[in-house]
Amino acid sequence: MKRILYIVAIVFTLVVGAVFSARNAGMVKLDFMITVVDTNLSLAIIIALILGAVLGVLASLIWLISSKRENQKLKKQTDTLNKELINLRSIPLRDEH
Repeated sequence: MKRILYIVAIVFTLVVGAVFSARNAGMVKLDFMITVVDTNLSLAIIIALILGAVLGVLASLIWLISSKRENQKLKKQTDTLNKELINLRSIPLRDEH
């Protein structure tokens, strides 16, 4: 069932992409201050979307890495506190009454 859904999603994406490309076939000039590039409008939009997605992933990776470091630090602290608790529980109680 998953395989059929994946195939349907891929076919749907390809059809939407083909229609998008056909409807936006006009040429545009992209000025990068160093050079000017003539390209299709649909290609320029797709490249901008991909570039935005990549930059978004890179921005979230910074947060993910810092969260993993914090998680490792807290796990170490938990292990240390658990060892200390086990040591404290193993000390026999002395009643001096």
